[in-house]
Amino acid sequence: MRLFNVKYFCLLTFFIITSCQFDEKQDLIDKDMMVQILIDMHLAEESIEQLKYEKDTLEALFSRKEMEILDKYNISEELYRRSYSYYFFEPEELDKIYEVMLDSLLLYQQTK
Repeated sequence: MRLFNVKYFCLLTFFIITSCQFDEKQDLIDKDMMVQILIDMHLAEESIEQLKYEKDTLEALFSRKEMEILDKYNISEELYRRSYSYYFFEPEELDKIYEVMLDSLLLYQQTK
């Protein structure tokens, strides 16, 4: 009887584990759009930091601006956070994103 319980438990565990596996990339912001979002976030953060307000006020302003940027790209905050988290744990992917972002920001700075 006890062997039956162990087999049943192992079989149940196997099905739970395999049913929970999914492709992490299936519902993410693609790299090109992520670059654009991060550029906008960086520019917004930089412009807000120039203001002469208290830190908590600046954080509130940035939070509002962040929501505006996500709305601009029709992206939910959850999707943005999940995508950023995915790229954060994939350093090669994140390096590519930041390389393009930095190049774009340097070009923006030179033309400004």
